[in-house]
This record gives sequence, C-alpha cells and structure tokens, in this order.
Amino acid sequence: MMDLQGQFLIAMPHLDDYFHRTVVFICEHNEQGSMGIVINQPTDLSIAELYSKLNFMMKNDRTFDDAMVVAGGPMHMERGFIVHKKTANDFQHSYKITDELSLTTSADVVDTFGSLQAPEKYLVALGCSSWGAGQLEQEIMDNTWLVVPSDESILFDAPYEERYLAASRLLGINSHNFACAQVGHS
Repeated sequence: MMDLQGQFLIAMPHLDDYFHRTVVFICEHNEQGSMGIVINQPTDLSIAELYSKLNFMMKNDRTFDDAMVVAGGPMHMERGFIVHKKTANDFQHSYKITDELSLTTSADVVDTFGSLQAPEKYLVALGCSSWGAGQLEQEIMDNTWLVVPSDESILFDAPYEERYLAASRLLGINSHNFACAQVGHS
C-alpha cells in the first residue's frame, strides 16, 4: 500500500469536477480509505470573521492576518478541519498527520487563534475530501492525481491562487507542460 499521509495530491488538468486545478493535503491514509483537505480554494470567510462568529458577543482584542478559510472538499461542509503545526499543548480532538503536523476538529483550537497559544502555522477548512478503501490508489493509477511530498510553505504561506503551480513545480512541472488529454493508458 502506498504511504500517502502527509503528501500533496495535484489534480491532473483533465479533472473537470470539484477537484479541477486543486491541491489536496492528505491527512489520513490507511486500509479503510483516505481523507484530505483541498488547500487552494479560499472561501469568502476570513479566519477573523470565523473567530468572531464562534465567539459571538465576546470582546475580540485579538490580532489576525488576512488568511481565509478554505473549502476543504465536498464532504462534511458544515464541519471545520484545522491542519496545524505541532503545539506544546494538545487540543481535544487532534490527530497526528506527521511528526510536525496535526489535524484538529475541535473548537478549542479556534479559541487560541490570534493569541500566543495559537499554533505557529495553521490552515482552516470547511469540509474535507474522502475516498473509500483503495479508491485513491486507483485514481492515482488512472492518472487522476500526481503525488508529491508536501511543503509547509505551500500549505501555509503561498497565496491560494499560486498553490497549484507551486505544488506542480515540486515535481519540476510548469503548467504549460501538462497535456490536457489523458495519455499513457489504452
């Protein structure tokens, strides 16, 4: 079985569904299936607005950058998923992705945003992407996805609209090198 946890999936150009020109960070991959977060589809909701909505009528004296919440995938759009750097304190519902990165699904991480207790870097998503057992491996064999080791600067810092090209460059590919037709399989 491939080890995809902590990797990026780069959608091939012929994908014309929800995943068109997306980069997915794989948070979990095992015999039961896979789960990941699309990292390059920002919503119109900023993290500051999310914090304010979750802490309605509470005084907000915190400082936020201009980061946006991303649309993490077509599944569970009502749920929040936070990929973040390892922290000194654990959160209620955290899952270790790699030695340096975790996925948290509990609101206690959001309570730290804008404070000194916040993770050094984090990505907030509404929704996730998931695949059943063997489904993602089959899609990779069908040339739907390219796989590349993830890069934290792309995951957390690159402008959203540049993440697809930046992830492709990790493989030495420029967007004009992609053929739009599927080749290599008959």
